Amino acid sequence: MTMPFSRSSLTQQLPYTYKNSILKHVRQIGSGRGGRIPGKRPGAAARTREGGTLTKSTQERPRRGRPPRLSREHIVTAAYEIILKEGAENLTMRRLATALGSTAMAVYHHVRDKDELLALVLEHVARNLPHPELPEEPRARLEAVCALMHRAFVDNPWVVPIVARGELVGASALWMTEEIIGALVSCGLGHEEAFWAHQTLWYYTAGQVLATVPRHGEEPPGGAAHWPEGLASGERQEEFPHLSRLAGSSRELEQRYSYLQGVRHVLDGVLP
Repeated sequence: MTMPFSRSSLTQQLPYTYKNSILKHVRQIGSGRGGRIPGKRPGAAARTREGGTLTKSTQERPRRGRPPRLSREHIVTAAYEIILKEGAENLTMRRLATALGSTAMAVYHHVRDKDELLALVLEHVARNLPHPELPEEPRARLEAVCALMHRAFVDNPWVVPIVARGELVGASALWMTEEIIGALVSCGLGHEEAFWAHQTLWYYTAGQVLATVPRHGEEPPGGAAHWPEGLASGERQEEFPHLSRLAGSSRELEQRYSYLQGVRHVLDGVLP
């Protein structure tokens, strides 16, 4: 007795050519050589016993999890860490995306461009600066605020070239500028003169930090001869008599020179 839908009963009802094609593919499948069954779409997904779909990609590649959810806070923190470890010049959207395990396009969804990113990092730094109680006397107040500004730049020297452009600033640090200008006005300067004096103090502070604080990746100054020491002997003593007189003590004098000493020199010159 022939069972319904057995190989013999099925093929007996089909035309000879189609019957041979089916038998050929059945034999190939049985021998493990595969082959496409007529009428089945090439590349169609196979079904598992549980009814799921088994494709080549699911067999060969592991499932990837969803990309991490980004926020401005995560982005700013990661950017700040890159700046500290690699320098602000190496902060790019692609480098930041790699650190976040995301894509540059995902980062751009939260920040418009690198300038906005730097502004956010500057604000992150500014919010964490100390804001102690200041002296009442205007000149003492000036010196105290300048010392705080200097400390902020020493701790974050990468900030100086960015802020010097005059386009980006951490808004939470503007109280220092307000205090400096206000104290200068209290010392007797008009607002224009106070603004210019503030500029002088700012450029002195920034220049002092750039000249004395090693940049990212730089080594501290070594023990090479100080430049005036070459004048201590030789024919140029007569040409530079004052420098020659200081040649033996120039390095020690430079080490004794302090930032606040320079601030006092500036204030001595600008205040009435």
